[in-house]
Amino acid sequence: MRPLPPAHPDDPARLLAPRFRRHGTEVASRTERQLLAAIWQAPEQTRAALTQEAELTQQSVHRLLAALQGAGMVLFGPLRPPRHKGQPSPQLLLNPRFGCALGMSLDTDRVGIACMDFAGGHATRHFPIAGDPVEAVLDRIAEEAEALLAQMRFAKADVLGIGFAIAGFLMENGRYNPPDPLAHWAGTDLARTVSERFALPCWTDNSANTAALCEAMFGHGRRYRDLAYLSFNYGFGAGIVAGGALMRGGFGNAGEIGMIFTPEEARRRPALGLLLQHLRAAGHDMRAIGDLDRAMSPLWPEVADWADLVAPQFNRVVNAVAAIADPQCIVLGGQVPRTLAREFIARAEFYARPRHGHLNPLPRLEISDLGGETPAIGAACLPLRALAF
Repeated sequence: MRPLPPAHPDDPARLLAPRFRRHGTEVASRTERQLLAAIWQAPEQTRAALTQEAELTQQSVHRLLAALQGAGMVLFGPLRPPRHKGQPSPQLLLNPRFGCALGMSLDTDRVGIACMDFAGGHATRHFPIAGDPVEAVLDRIAEEAEALLAQMRFAKADVLGIGFAIAGFLMENGRYNPPDPLAHWAGTDLARTVSERFALPCWTDNSANTAALCEAMFGHGRRYRDLAYLSFNYGFGAGIVAGGALMRGGFGNAGEIGMIFTPEEARRRPALGLLLQHLRAAGHDMRAIGDLDRAMSPLWPEVADWADLVAPQFNRVVNAVAAIADPQCIVLGGQVPRTLAREFIARAEFYARPRHGHLNPLPRLEISDLGGETPAIGAACLPLRALAF
């Protein structure tokens, strides 16, 4: 079983509506979860195809799918003819109306919120923050989440849980150490606080991890099972996806790439908060990361100068990730403007050199196309993965 991020409570089923508690304290059994995960990864595959891939007998697969259909988790679609000999077999679909999950992502200057149905369909919202108190932010999140549920025609009883993402690294006490603008969140037990605020189970994670999870499911991960996601926000982090699964590490901080810089180098890392400081020092009125769009078209000379300044640290990260994680693709995402991402790629240099006339395979550099609410969408996947997939 893959390691899970911090969660509250230990028994999440006790906060769920009775219809979700099909196996005492479980939404789905271990074997049912295997089938649900296979359908999630390959939508609209047939029952016959799933039977061939599953390490179960045909009778077991048919029985389990019938139970999942009866519970409203799986829908049988139209019959499809087999590729080879045999009888037509029904398509398998996850039922989007079985339930949903909420995802919330807290960054230094904004909050993103997502509502995801059981089949992966989702809607999002966001609102700005500027040092707002914890309770005020949670109150606003509650309002936006209620509106999202109404938009997607779900009630609170339909919610399986909440995923909450925050910029910052995970500490041993289950709390997160965020960037300076979010310092007042550092002492908050996020999983417990959010769970008790909404009376729903909550799972928490670093926002770079949830963005990487979203990219793996809806973005470049559809072509690449192994990728690294570089998250350019006020700070600079990463999420690593190996074989389609998020890598967390022994302390939950895999991808905390800021640790590879010396204190001097850290002042020249490609963090957008440092770009804001650079532009303010040059006399520009830059208060939030969203203001950076003004500096991109046409590209301000000060931005190009800063890209040159941080290029050695960017290249150190790209090469370290390529050497250690060996991804097929490195995705530039987070809040980075596309113009700036292209500037980084133009300055990218891999240090690998041919040996005996051969160069080892190197990852492609891509820009995420998923938009600003990527961490919130990924966060909404945390409850679904923890409980059903």
